[in-house]
Amino acid sequence: MSRPIIRVIPRRRDRRLAIDIAELCYARWMGSVSFADDLSHYLLNGMVLSRPDIFAMVTVIDLAPEGAPPEPAWFVRMAVGDLRELISVLPGYLPKICFCRRGDGRMRTYSLDRFTKVIGKIRKGKP
Repeated sequence: MSRPIIRVIPRRRDRRLAIDIAELCYARWMGSVSFADDLSHYLLNGMVLSRPDIFAMVTVIDLAPEGAPPEPAWFVRMAVGDLRELISVLPGYLPKICFCRRGDGRMRTYSLDRFTKVIGKIRKGKP
């Protein structure tokens, strides 16, 4: 009998996966928004990163007012884990990054370069 090519790694019971934490955050801060529905939407229309230590749902939005030239930016719907890692796996550079924080409906917009510097300083020296 041949050995399987793919080996399933058992899930540790003493540690939650990043996707589990994201689902809990939805339940706490997103009100009536369904995690499963949003996940499905971002799988079809955005980007989903899911590893044991990091989870993110990201898409490209246009910040420009109607009639103005396009101003594309990354919109992070949900992120759990090291934000430096998230920035490093974005499929391309856009000058701005946007997100809402913990159920607050206000969208915050930052320069991606400045955001990258700030998260580097906050997390410096931490694994």
